[in-house]
Formats: sequence, structure tokens, C-alpha cells
Amino acid sequence: MKYLSHLEAQDMGNLLSLKRKRGITLSLALPVLNEEATVGRVIECALSCQPLIDEIIVLDSGSTDNTLRVCAGYNVRFVSDEDTARDLAVALSRGKGWNLWSSVYLTKGDVVAWIDTDIENIHPRFILGIVAPFLMFSDVQFAKGYYRRPKGDARVTEILARPFLNMLFPETAGFIQPLSGEYAGRREFLEQASFYSGYSIEVALLLQAILECGDDKVAQVFLDQRFHPLQDVSSLGKMASNILYTLLHLAEKYKRLSLNVAVGQYVQVFNAVINGGGDISPERIFIADAALPKIVDLPGYR
Repeated sequence: MKYLSHLEAQDMGNLLSLKRKRGITLSLALPVLNEEATVGRVIECALSCQPLIDEIIVLDSGSTDNTLRVCAGYNVRFVSDEDTARDLAVALSRGKGWNLWSSVYLTKGDVVAWIDTDIENIHPRFILGIVAPFLMFSDVQFAKGYYRRPKGDARVTEILARPFLNMLFPETAGFIQPLSGEYAGRREFLEQASFYSGYSIEVALLLQAILECGDDKVAQVFLDQRFHPLQDVSSLGKMASNILYTLLHLAEKYKRLSLNVAVGQYVQVFNAVINGGGDISPERIFIADAALPKIVDLPGYR
């Protein structure tokens, strides 16, 4: 595995020279859902990375705040998941993974990079750092960021993802933040990869990159510090359920375990009323991330 730092990707002139030498193009896709407070600064940061970045696209999962209005103030392409589903004639499975999957179809770059749009301390290092491995090495197929998390908020990673991966997929043990949202892939890998509609997309692509491409074709990039809003425990529970659902299926696919029962697609949560003496009410939530068609198999992709 290759390890890099954002400090090696500070010189825009050097990166442009490497890009010309490699003869590759770079697309940046920004998934959004109700990010009115931060998406504008993220877009401005992305625009500051041109001409290294050839293409910028914002993909929306049905925002109900002012995200669309904010994005309309910039010269970037904005696409809703409903429009994409209609154009591709594919049933919509709303989620972050859907947006990343559709961005491979909608962009043209040899490398597609993704940056979360809720980053509060956005900086060009997030973008430059994640594309740098493809400019420095001709064999890198997938690169993922890692960083210091001063808020100590890597809860799903440390409580669910890392223990599961270390036990069943020891090949990933050296990966510092398997659920980070800043990563990129070479098109030849992404168009053949299996995408999942929700949050499990982060770890699903990582697993496939390591197991299908090989450890030596994967890079990790240190991106310094990252700040973003924290989700409550209930939201993290739903996220963890989606991730576990996909991890179980991938573990069976790669023959790391054998499932003797059908993995449930629902999780039961209980809404406790702390004050007021009300009853504790159960809520049944659909959590399963849907497997999406391979991009290369979509009509019209070529």
C-alpha cells in the first residue's frame, strides 16, 4: 500500500506537470443532502483547484433546505437523483452511494474523486491530496484519505467497521479510516465495481479495491485535520446497520463466512421519552443498502 501526505501535493504547478505527463483527466463529484451551511465553501474550494480539476458536478439526494439555491450561484453542474433515475430508466435507490454511482456515469474523467460537502474546514488539500496518487503513480486504482479527527467522532468506524474488517478481512487492517468520505478511483476500476446505494459505499469500494486490484494499487493520503457536524446516536445506529448489511453480503461473496439465514432488511429502534412520562415507542426502519447495476452494464454508457 502506498502512503502519501497532502504536503506532497501542495505545488499546483508540479501537479499540472504530472497531469500533462500522464495524459489523464480528473473529475470531482460532490454529493449533497441539506448542506446549505457548507456546500458553497466546498464548491469555491473545488473551483480554486482548476485547471487541475477538469470537471465539477454536484449530485443532490433530495435536499429540502437552500442547498439548490446556494449551488445555483456557482458555475457548476447540479443534478438531482430523481433526474438521474429518470434519464437512466433505473429505479431510484436514494442515498449517498447512489450519487457516487451516478457520478461515474455522468462524468468523463479518467479519475473520479469525491469530497464530502459537510466539511467545515474545507481546504484545497482535501482535493489535491486525493487526486495526487493518480498523478504520481501510474498503477494506483483507488486512493482514500485519512486525517486527525479532533472531535473524536469516528464512532461507527471504531465500534463496528474496524473490528469486523480486522477479523474477516485482515487485508484491510492497515487502513486507518475505512469509512472516510474523501476518495477517488480510476474509471477502469469504478465502472466494473459494485456500488451500494447508501453509506456502506465507503467500505464497499475500499474492500473491492484491495481484493480485486491488490494492496499495492491502493493509496492512503494524510489530509491533516477534518471537522464536520456530528450525528446523533440514533442516526449512527441506522448508518451502522446499513454498513453491517453490506459487509455481511461482501463477506459471503468473498467466502469469509457462510450465512445460514437471510440478512434482515429492517432494524427495530426504540424512541424513549426522557421527560414527560410517555411510553417508549418502537420504530421499524428499512436499512438495507441496495446493490446497483455495474456502470459498464448500463445502456448507453459506452
